[in-house]
Amino acid sequence: MGKQIVRGLEKLRNGEQLNLKARAFTNVASLTAAGLSPAKNPGALIYLSTGGTGGVPCLAISDGTNWKQVAIGANAI
Repeated sequence: MGKQIVRGLEKLRNGEQLNLKARAFTNVASLTAAGLSPAKNPGALIYLSTGGTGGVPCLAISDGTNWKQVAIGANAI
């Protein structure tokens, strides 16, 4: 398991926040340009600043074949 994943799991266990913007990506094309293919990164969760439908922020998660868009919903209250 990679060091970043282990650190992320430790943060979750300790109740700390995770920062998904540690490395900025705008959309799936920027992931591809950085060499981050879904096949090489199954289960990866990445923040995309303009990757969602209509150019809005979203999360992308790899299913091992494709990057899947996860919409960011309404504001937390």
